[in-house]
Amino acid sequence: MRVRLSRTATAAILEVMGVAADNDPIERKVQLTGGSTYTVSLPKDWAATQGIESGSTVQLYSRGRQLVLADSTDGEGRRQGRIEVGGRTPEELARNVAAAYVAGAEEIEIVGGPETDHRRAIRDAVAGLVGIEIHEETGDRIVARTMLDIADLSAEQTLVQMELTALSMQEDALTALEAGDEADARRVIRQDDDVDRLFRLICREFHRSLVDISVSRDLGRLTTFDYYTAARQIERVADHAEKIASVADRGTTPPPADIGDELHALGEESRAIVQRAVSGLLEGEPEELDAAIAAADRVVRSADDLDQRIHEADVADGYHLGTVVDSLRRTAEYGANLAEAGLQAAMRGRSDL
Repeated sequence: MRVRLSRTATAAILEVMGVAADNDPIERKVQLTGGSTYTVSLPKDWAATQGIESGSTVQLYSRGRQLVLADSTDGEGRRQGRIEVGGRTPEELARNVAAAYVAGAEEIEIVGGPETDHRRAIRDAVAGLVGIEIHEETGDRIVARTMLDIADLSAEQTLVQMELTALSMQEDALTALEAGDEADARRVIRQDDDVDRLFRLICREFHRSLVDISVSRDLGRLTTFDYYTAARQIERVADHAEKIASVADRGTTPPPADIGDELHALGEESRAIVQRAVSGLLEGEPEELDAAIAAADRVVRSADDLDQRIHEADVADGYHLGTVVDSLRRTAEYGANLAEAGLQAAMRGRSDL
């Protein structure tokens, strides 16, 4: 299923966690002190509003052409999110728990005497997230805590795992459709939850990078936004693999052999586009990314042609087969979107454009 993250809920959790934004620039002149040290003075009033005083320690980060100064205590301790049950439905509570996790909360406290249905929804929501578990549960509150060591996470490995799972889902879904295997189709449908969990993990790191400069210090050429953008496209690929599997799960009549062969070929081509786009993104290879976009255009034209022929031939369960073709077309388009994001990342900072 499509993972939808509420901007309002995320903003509310960030506010609860005490995260605020102040982007007004302070311009200061670098001065030489003692012949061997450069100094930059900070306006006293401004420093006070940032919690900086005489004796405070700060950290300096280099981000390309940007220099970032951060409070050395930033990110220390445990970011907390507090959610009141109030009149919220179990579904609303589950969404708020997911939003708090994605927003970067390391401890999520749900208070107000959650009922049985609320507790079940909260447990299911926590089970759908990576690296977090129920730490404490009493009559009037539930506390979930993350067990992640952020420094040990690999955004690249998480993205690659999403890619492998999503593309495997699509291949297995087409096989189930051609064989009329409803049991295999249901297995594919369940795998979509695995992709959603990984997507939320990447979303979480992107949100954390907005408020904690240290989160993205070891990512190298790509940013947390690059990984988020790519993961969003792969998550959609998995959604459409689930959609194909859902067609097979309905007991749809297997397609005629010639149509089945074309669906199989379109599936292979669309998966190759996504693979090429991910590889080009991670390796910074514009040629691979351009090739992926060109291939996507060819798949879209082929899919449109096949869809028209299915309609004109009045094939059994033609409507459902048309939705399969549409999912293959969209997979190619998502691969092209991913490649375009990769091109933007590859071109970032280049002077030979």
